[in-house]
Order: sequence, then structure tokens, then C-alpha cells
Amino acid sequence: VQPGQAAPRDLVAPKSVIDRPATERLRQEAARTVPAQYQEDASALPAVRREVEAAFAAVEKLQAARRDGAGDGQPRSGDEQRDDAEHNELEQALALDLPPEVAEAVLTAAPDTLAAMRRDLLALLEAELEQGIKEDQLDVTRRRLGEEVRRLDYARPLEEFLALLGSRALRPNLLYDREGTEAARRQAMAQVEPVVIVPGEVIVEAGEKVTEEDMVRLRDAGLLRDDPWSLAGAWGGAALFVLLSMVVSGTYLATFDRRVYEEESRFVLFGFVLLVTLALARLLQPVSGYLMPVATGTMLLAVLLNPRTALVAAMILGAAVGVLTGDAFRYALVAWFGGAASVFAVSRLGQRSDFMRAGLVAAVAGAAAVVAWSALFGGRPLYSLDVWTEAAWAALGGILAAVLTIGLLPFLESFFGLVTPIRLIELANPNQPLLRRLLVEAPGTYHHSLMVANLAEAAVEEVGGNSLLARVGAYYHDVGKIKRPYFFIENQFGGENPHDRLSPNLSALIITAHVKDGIELARQHGLPEEIIRFIREHHGTTRVDYFLRRAQEQGEPDQVMEANFRYDGPPPTTRETAVVMLADAVEATVRSLGHLTPGRIEQVVRKVIKDRLNDGQLDQADLTLRDLDRIAATFVRVLTGVFHHRIEYPEVVLREMEKSRRREARAEGRPEGADDGREPRTSGDAGGGRES
Repeated sequence: VQPGQAAPRDLVAPKSVIDRPATERLRQEAARTVPAQYQEDASALPAVRREVEAAFAAVEKLQAARRDGAGDGQPRSGDEQRDDAEHNELEQALALDLPPEVAEAVLTAAPDTLAAMRRDLLALLEAELEQGIKEDQLDVTRRRLGEEVRRLDYARPLEEFLALLGSRALRPNLLYDREGTEAARRQAMAQVEPVVIVPGEVIVEAGEKVTEEDMVRLRDAGLLRDDPWSLAGAWGGAALFVLLSMVVSGTYLATFDRRVYEEESRFVLFGFVLLVTLALARLLQPVSGYLMPVATGTMLLAVLLNPRTALVAAMILGAAVGVLTGDAFRYALVAWFGGAASVFAVSRLGQRSDFMRAGLVAAVAGAAAVVAWSALFGGRPLYSLDVWTEAAWAALGGILAAVLTIGLLPFLESFFGLVTPIRLIELANPNQPLLRRLLVEAPGTYHHSLMVANLAEAAVEEVGGNSLLARVGAYYHDVGKIKRPYFFIENQFGGENPHDRLSPNLSALIITAHVKDGIELARQHGLPEEIIRFIREHHGTTRVDYFLRRAQEQGEPDQVMEANFRYDGPPPTTRETAVVMLADAVEATVRSLGHLTPGRIEQVVRKVIKDRLNDGQLDQADLTLRDLDRIAATFVRVLTGVFHHRIEYPEVVLREMEKSRRREARAEGRPEGADDGREPRTSGDAGGGRES
């Protein structure tokens, strides 16, 4: 807007600011009420006395000369001329222009009369000086002195002489003190309380013409930045604040959240969310300082990264809101409460609509913070309309934050390749196309994946990881088997084993290829990188031992290259993928065994974990030995619950059951060793055993 233009809308102050034009008017009024300051001139009275005394001394001297001239015996020639000469001499001596009758009366006055006249005139002058005489009051004082002289009851010419002499001798003894006056006025101006424009106050109403004073108010409120220095200062301050925020954030992440700090995409996401939130806050600031959606940034970071980082971001964003509004503590506190409340509210999300619930929590927290602040420091009664208007703005800010979060989250998920709890829940839906294919085309693998998911979720929950991520990752870890399902024992169901016609090297190549096939399928179906990580790492760089042994048995062991029988890896890099690797191997091994007891299950579980540990598969997984012990205990508990119904028969009963099966096989003409295709397999056996 420009001076003289009509305001397009109500221009509302976003922060507290001093109304400089109104305050300056009050200060000028206060300065005008301060009287001028004067200093007394102590030299005035002595100077007046000296002048009066000198005048009467001159009169007495001329009277003496006149008496001497009359008594020397010389005749007077031309009395009129002599009188004129004496009168002129008197005027010159007194520096006064005296009428002849006044001069003659003075020269002929008796000594006693002169003495009385001197005394009375000095008394009148001293009285006036005691009252104080200012420069601009000198004429009035002279007129008053003349009136006082005429009341002395002297002859008229003598009174006129006293009035003339007194007027000339009179001088001001109160001199104007410019510095003192300015100091007094400055003090009066300093005591004026500044007029404050409060947040939410309308500076210019819609349609009202903008004045020069309004321009000052708008500029001070941060609604108008039209001069280069203000713009440069604003940008410089913003750059400095951003730099400080980056230093604080980087220090925190480097110290307490290394994963966000070291992974470029997560670190960039952190900064991007902060900047977007600040941009939204700046955009909405002119409407109300309480409307700025800090909870948008905190909810996004809590879901995309982690709640702890989101709480730190809430403090940074709260401080930024305080800087933007110019009322640091109040707005920062309200913003932080709303942002922190939203972090706790999104800690358990089941669907995207739950963000609205989190927004309501942020709205209630923000409104409550406004009311609490007003009760403690606002100086306004709680029934004030202003208090509840501000609380309503804060509540609306929480709702708006939820709407913005719902809109921004899919974009950020896709752009940065991150997976949120909501996205994980969506991926866990059995109706997902890839899971439906797995169920239909590789049902054995599908049910194996469900069991691995149960094991992994329970174990990750025990060691403090992301249990939902582990469950969903386990669902998809073997999707590559869809491409060649019948090459894996869990999908053969007692039928022909295609590996019987293949070389061990080719079989190993087919088995290990399910990892690459799974990655390809996952990308075709748009799975996030967090899930693809499970497909890539769930075998690490382990060996396909069954086919390695077959290759060694069929040829020269020294000529068999072990590298051809290992997965490409890499080994698990997170605790979630490591637990899925262990759960995958444990489930495959336990299911391939018969006659299980809790003790036998624990023995198998701990052996599998120990083998993976000794093979270096867990070196990068951020798991301690204590974590591995907890994982083993969890696996044993879950597997015991699954297989507890299996009865451990005595050895004699087992022998009788075996004899019975052999008799049935001979009666049906089947080979004794292949009566039902269910001979025990070992972990790592893919063609003649179970490969997971």
C-alpha cells in the first residue's frame, strides 16, 4: 500500500509494537507543558545599585558646582543660557534626556530630598529584582515602576526624574536557560508511557485511506518493508537465524541422532521441513501470530524421522515464530506447546485421518497455552473477548497444521523415499497386489513370510526397534520367489523337485537370484526403499550350503568356488533387517525338524544366531550381545507357542511308526525312502530341502 490509498483489507498487527506517531504526539504535548527554565543573574542588583548611586553622585556634584558658582562674587550673565548649560551638563552626566523643568527641579532639590529619593528608588528597584525580571517582562516592569514612583509623593518633576532613572537602571535578572529548558523537556518526554499496538489490533481498517502515520505503524509492525536498509536487515537477520538453527540442529543430530545426520536424504528432509514450515508461518503471520502451523513441521518430522528429532524441531520452530512476531516468549511458548502435543498425538497412527485427531490435540494445547499465558501475564480478564479470540486463532492453527500435514506427507514420502507408519499399515494390507500374487502364486512362501513377520515383530519390539517396519519388511522379503516359486521347497508340496535335474551351480544361481528378482518386483510395484532393504539384506552374504555340499560331492572340492554359492548381500545394516534375517533362518530350520521340544527349539535358535554372528552377518546391524540374547528368548517363546502341540514320542513308539510306514510302502509298491516326500531337511536346503 501507499499513502493515500485505501487499505484492501484490515491490516492487523501480528506482534506488539510501539505506536511511534501517537507516542510522539504525547511526548510533544508533555514537552509543551514544561515552562521555560531561567537562571538568576546575581550581578544585576549590584549593577543597578551602582548606576543609581552614580547618578545621584553626579547630581550632587553638579549641585555643588552650581552653589560654588553662585557664591564667587562674579555676576551672572545670561541666566537662561547658564541654566541651559547646566541642564545639558546634567543630561550628559546622567545620559538621560530630561525636560528643562525636571532638570531644574533635580538641580535645585534639597540634599535631604535627594537622599530620600535615592533611598526610595533603590528600594523599588530591589523589590522588582527580588520578584525576578525576565527579558520579555522588562517593559511591563518599567511601567509598573513608574506607577510605584508616582505614589512616593514627590514633586511631579522629581517623580518623573525617578521614573526615567529607574527605567534606565532596571535590567532583567532572570536569564533564559536554554540547556536547562531542553533537559526539562526531555525528561518530561521520557516520562511519557509509549502507546503500544497489541497483537491483533487493527492498524488500518479495510477501505480506510492510509496516512503517513499509518505507513510508519505498518513498517514498524513488519507489514511493510519498503526501504533497502530494512530489507537488507530483514534478510540478514533471517540468514543469521537460519545459520544458528542449522548449527543447533546439526549439533543435536550429530550427537544424538546419527542416522539422520549421516543419511543425506534424511538430513535434507529435516532442513526442508523446517524451511517449509517457516515459509508457511511467514505467509500466515499477517493474519495472526497464533495461526502459524508449527505443528505441521513437528508432525511431519515425527512420522518421517522420529519423535525425538521432532521435539527438537518444535523448540527451533517455536523460537523462529517468536522472532517472526517480535514477541518472542509468548508466541514461542504457544507454538512449542502445540507442536510438542502434536508429536505425542501422532506416535500411534493407524490411518491418515488420525492426523486430524493429532491436529485437534495441537489445537487444544495451543488454545490452552494462550489462556494460561493471558491468566498469568496478559493483564486481561479471562472473560475478555480478546483472550478467546487469540485462543480461537491458536486452535485454528492446530487444525490447519493437520490439513497441511495430510497434504504434504505423500509428496515427502515419495520424494525422499521414506516410509511412514501409515504407509507401512497400507503396505501390510493383504490386498496389496504384490502380497496377493505371493499368496496365489507362492502360497508356501506367503505363509512362511507371515511366520517370519510374527517372529521379527516380537523380537524387534523387545530390542527397541521399529516393529511395524520389521513386520512389513518380513511380508515382502521373499517376493522374488514369485518368479520361480516351484524351485523352493515350501511351494513344492511333495511334488517333483526341479533341482534334481539341475547342476548344483545352476541351482545355487536360481536360489540366490530370488533376491534380485524381489528387488525388481518391489520397484515395479513402487515399494519404498526401506522395504526393498529387507529384500536385499535378508540373506546377507550367507552360503547356500546344501548345493555347495552337493557340488563338492559331485566334483573336486578344491575346484568348487565358494563365492558362486554365496548371496551378493550386503549384510544387514539395520537391526530390523538383521532380525528378519535371523527370523527367516530360524523359522526355516525349526519347521524342517520334527519332534520338537522347548529345549530343542532353544538349542536350534541359539545355534542359528551364533552361526550368523560368527559368519560376520551381524557386524553392521547395531545389535549387542544382550540384544541377541533377547531376540533368541523371544524366538523361543513364539516358536514354542506355535509348536507346543507336537508330542515327543518315546523311541520305541517311533520305531513302530517307522515299521508301519515301511509296510505300507511295500504294499503300495513305493520305494521305502520316498513314501511321502517328507524326509527331514536342513536349513539352507532349497531343492532337496527348504530354502527360505
